[in-house]
Amino acid sequence: MLGAIHTILGALSLVLGGLIFLRTKGTRAHVRLGWAYAGSMLCVNVSSLFIYRLIGGFNLFHMMAIVSLLMTVSGVLQVRFRSRLRNWLRRHYQYMSWSYVGLLAATVNEAFVRVPPLKSIAAETTVALPLIASLLIVAGSGIVIFRGRADCCRATVTGRRPAETGSAPSAPTQ
Repeated sequence: MLGAIHTILGALSLVLGGLIFLRTKGTRAHVRLGWAYAGSMLCVNVSSLFIYRLIGGFNLFHMMAIVSLLMTVSGVLQVRFRSRLRNWLRRHYQYMSWSYVGLLAATVNEAFVRVPPLKSIAAETTVALPLIASLLIVAGSGIVIFRGRADCCRATVTGRRPAETGSAPSAPTQ
């Protein structure tokens, strides 16, 4: 039952995070989707800490869940305390982007374990294939994140959300 809840919330997080990255930033919809994403990621990461079927104890995936949880919470805290923080938007963008990248990498890794065609490809080629695929996602995403960082943060120099200033930056196009 816990695995099913974890999977459903993970899928919801994938959809919500994808919508956030595709839509205009700083709008009311962005804020609402962001809170939904943060809530679903909180539940995904906490639920993952109680799943021990792989090796029967705490492992690398649990550590990655803690990192993901820290990224998500840190991203939310940047917005929550933006009036007291310098460069909050840049950090919010970084933390939330890496939170989503971790989710994508975990999804790919899980797909190679659970989806029969991918499972057989991994078994026939190399055990490291899921790891290689996840690393490629992280590397490719890193390029996109660092290129989009300046675009994301250029419009907000007042410390307020773009919706409050009357101009909303769009998602990075790289």
